[in-house]
Amino acid sequence: MGRNILVSYTIITFIVIAVTSFMLAFYLSRLNTNHLVRTHIDIYPNLIQAIIKDHPNFFEYLESPPGTSMPLNSQEFLSELLEFHAIFRVKVWNRDGTILWSDKPDLVGRNFGDNANFQKAMKGEVNAQYKRPEKAENVMEQGQGTVLEIYTPVLRNGSVKGVIELYEAGRDISLKIDESTGIIRKVVLASGGFLYLLLFGIYYGAYSKQRNAAAQLIETQEVTILALAYQSELHDIETGLHLDRTARYVRILAEELAMQPKYRSYLTSSYITDLVKSAPLHDIGKVGVTDAILLKPGRLTDQEQAEMRRHCEYGARILRKAEEKLSFPSFLTIAVQLVLNHHERWDGSGYPQGLAGADIPLSARIMSLADVYDALRSKRSYKSALSHEQCVGIILEGKGQQFDPLVVEAFLNREKEFSDISNQLAD
Repeated sequence: MGRNILVSYTIITFIVIAVTSFMLAFYLSRLNTNHLVRTHIDIYPNLIQAIIKDHPNFFEYLESPPGTSMPLNSQEFLSELLEFHAIFRVKVWNRDGTILWSDKPDLVGRNFGDNANFQKAMKGEVNAQYKRPEKAENVMEQGQGTVLEIYTPVLRNGSVKGVIELYEAGRDISLKIDESTGIIRKVVLASGGFLYLLLFGIYYGAYSKQRNAAAQLIETQEVTILALAYQSELHDIETGLHLDRTARYVRILAEELAMQPKYRSYLTSSYITDLVKSAPLHDIGKVGVTDAILLKPGRLTDQEQAEMRRHCEYGARILRKAEEKLSFPSFLTIAVQLVLNHHERWDGSGYPQGLAGADIPLSARIMSLADVYDALRSKRSYKSALSHEQCVGIILEGKGQQFDPLVVEAFLNREKEFSDISNQLAD
């Protein structure tokens, strides 16, 4: 369970940080692209406005009809623009959208007044677009790849006299964008990786501490259970390793029954763990029975036998009191069932309630066979220990009478393991 939580946390954290890093890298790359493009858009209009003040004849040229020769000094100014950085095309527009001059003479005299970018520029707004040229006036620019088009209004005394359009090849911009984007992605992804490792380290440290604390708590709980169970065994010095053996028998039977379709969904690993944890408590109620009865070497009277049988109810009462103090479900629910009913018989002749068949909780049916097998195999003051083979015969005789037939079948499938445990943990 703990390992599954750790794996889930690792996967989920990795996915979240990876997705966040990629999204952040994409967002920063877009910002970087817009910043670089914006920088170029801001440079050229300022450059044009600064230089054009020294060319008063250029304003007069903007008012002239198409085909008019441009003043020489203005041509030199535009030629210099063509040699600046990556600019490869210049167009000069008059107020009605006609191209008065271009380094491509075929465009001169053509009118593109419906161009949205031109119309914005005529309102005094510098605007641009960074993409592949597709408009009608871009016939000669198509094939250049991504291009930065900048429309700069030519202002005089606050009035727009025309528009100068520059085309900058996108290759240099793309190279700068790719270079800076690569750096951004590397930095972001490296930061994401570092953050992931940092979070994983913090979580793993906390997980390890919690796991150790949980393990210690479980170990303490198991030791406490054994201590409580051993209280009842102190009255009988001959029981020895009875608690350990019966707990192992219970596990074997439960695991075998869990392979049957009938019990597969019921006997889960957590249920089996709680069942095995409960097994040592099966005779805890003996603390309520007097030593005179518990340690009597001979046969008990009917009255003494009745008192002895009450240990099931005593034990269930003790565990219910403990269970009432808890605010969450625990193994004690199974323990109460097991303690109260492990002397019930399949045919209904058991005690304390005379339950029969499936009305007897499964935990108690399993405990019943484990307890009887160990009692038969153990030496007592009033009897000798029986052989494993004799025990198997007795349990077979009790199939369908004292014991659940399916529990007996589970025992027969694993009876060799019962024998091994009995020999290894003999008193």
